[in-house]
Amino acid sequence: MEQLPRRRRRLALRFFAGLSACLALPILLIMQIPTAPAVGVVWDLANLLGYLALACCLLLFVYAGRPRNFPPFSGRFFANLHRDLGYIALLLLTVHVGLLLVSEPLLLEHLKPAAPMYMLAGLLASVILLILVISSIPRWRRRIWPDYHHFKFLHALLAVACLALACWHTLESHFYLNTGIKAWIGVLVTVTVFVFYLRGRFFPQRSAQRQSRIRDTALYSHKIALGSLVLLSIAAITIAVVRVLV
Repeated sequence: MEQLPRRRRRLALRFFAGLSACLALPILLIMQIPTAPAVGVVWDLANLLGYLALACCLLLFVYAGRPRNFPPFSGRFFANLHRDLGYIALLLLTVHVGLLLVSEPLLLEHLKPAAPMYMLAGLLASVILLILVISSIPRWRRRIWPDYHHFKFLHALLAVACLALACWHTLESHFYLNTGIKAWIGVLVTVTVFVFYLRGRFFPQRSAQRQSRIRDTALYSHKIALGSLVLLSIAAITIAVVRVLV
């Protein structure tokens, strides 16, 4: 029995490392040569956090609340993880917008109806993400959508719209994804994640038996999600500072 907590911790640590690596992939992509010129610590940090928010949105389609074969944790772990990633995506997006406005107040002009379409797409994606998070809070969800099946359908539909708008906003900005290769890699990853999501939704595979799953693991999702947020935020701050100093 003493080995079970150790196994849980080892599996949680492995999953934490994998999740952090996946979240870091967009930053690794945009840091490939040729890199975009450094503008300022706050500006670059805001955009790096925006890419982390996009990575969270992509992972929400991978970990959509249903149990996966790895880690072999309880179903509640995956439900919590999905919720936590949603909260983190909204937090990162809020900081992304806030820091950009602090760095360049003239960006307020890009929040008006006459703004470029890709900026309006980003704004609409932000509003949809806020709706998705708020409407998923259990006590509010039951009031807005008493029928859970209707909630799941509309939630998935809004999530797809949010991801599509966020990708449009990111690709059309052209600043950090400043080569065709970077842009196509981003598109390929996004399409792969979406196909993976559709496959799991319409052709679900049998997951590990409930009896073989490790119980009492629900709280690990909070530690893993928060740990990834802290780790990658520190990495983003470091990159932003180094880019300006070098």
